[in-house]
Amino acid sequence: MNAEQFRESLHLGLGRGILYVRDHDVSEYRDVILDACLHCYSYDVQVEGTRADYMYELVRLLPDKAFYHDAVLSALAGSGDDNDAVQRFRFALRLSMDGHEYAKRMMHESYNPGPSRGESIGMNFLDMDGIQGLLFIAERMGAVLLAKPGESDIGWIISRSKAEFGEQAAWDALRDAGSSSPNIEAYRLACEASEAALHRKDPIRKEIPAMSYAELLDRVPANKPYLLWKWGEQASDQELKLAARGLIAARDPKVQLRHVRIFTQRQFPLPPDALISLAEVEEDRVGFWAVRALAHVTDPAVRQLAFRLVGSDVESRGEAVALLNKNFEPGDHEIVLGWFEAEQDIEIRHSFGTDLQEFWKQHPDEGSEVRMLKSLYENSPCSHCREFALERLIELNALTKEMRAECAYDANNDIRDLVGATGSVSS
Repeated sequence: MNAEQFRESLHLGLGRGILYVRDHDVSEYRDVILDACLHCYSYDVQVEGTRADYMYELVRLLPDKAFYHDAVLSALAGSGDDNDAVQRFRFALRLSMDGHEYAKRMMHESYNPGPSRGESIGMNFLDMDGIQGLLFIAERMGAVLLAKPGESDIGWIISRSKAEFGEQAAWDALRDAGSSSPNIEAYRLACEASEAALHRKDPIRKEIPAMSYAELLDRVPANKPYLLWKWGEQASDQELKLAARGLIAARDPKVQLRHVRIFTQRQFPLPPDALISLAEVEEDRVGFWAVRALAHVTDPAVRQLAFRLVGSDVESRGEAVALLNKNFEPGDHEIVLGWFEAEQDIEIRHSFGTDLQEFWKQHPDEGSEVRMLKSLYENSPCSHCREFALERLIELNALTKEMRAECAYDANNDIRDLVGATGSVSS
């Protein structure tokens, strides 16, 4: 495995990276390994988590593992408020849980939460210190809330704490400590407000089915796409045509955005020319949503648009595969797979990849499905998509011995479970 292949395996979280380290001298790849320890290369952290556990397991196999441990701990204090920081603190937690007291101390000294990832990093202190960890997080996060009210993402820690320690115990601990700490009290009040907002339903939702097109325009803004979709799904044919004419007449991008979102789940009832004309408009993501709407339309012009988009650099080109579902022609399996494999932008490649399996479902082709699934396994930037591909490969009895072996050490624990992996790689 050359340096680029090795780097790619670590960034994707493929089990072959760990297996390669187990069986080879990788001293020449020290910079690659260190970079993957210090930086989070997960495509979607909310879905996949970070690569911290994966990298920690990999580093354990190295004769110079102390070098990487020290480098991560040294980087904690200057980590900032991003996913790299989330990964570093999780890596340090693994060290502390293995009895590394210095790691525990450095975590406490270095936790300087920002408004974006403060709670994500704070989760580690719940695992490490239990309910005292909750109070430690609250003290530090409360200071952020007092300095910049309303800017922090709050709610995950209290939800997890209630599940771990019991609802009454979690709230009592915050209330008792808050009586003598303004920071903790500010955090407690913010958590209560977050909980209340979570259970507060938008009253307009119940009124959506009875709304006319005119009422929709008057009452539902573009930043509530779910309500626009629901109205589009339930509107009468007459009202939907009014919305389609409104889209054709619209000139302001914000008005166009509100209209194209109506047709995300329901076919545009007029000729698609107006939607096609918006497909490459990048302002306010109008083009992206216009192409989403066109995925429900069967028309030669939509097929032509798909090919034109692939050759462009607009964001909406990521939806090109979906456009061919309703505009299929023989030979398209090889075409869309070629698009996926040739794409260098990981955002667009991910969009192509998420549509590949649906494409094969709508247009079954046994001769190429296994090749598509293996390509998705190899090339998708997202381990969650990799998991879907593996599930289907198992259904088709097409999972090779080599793939099964490396899946046992994948960064995605659900993939490990999927192949029946037990235990840990031995050094």
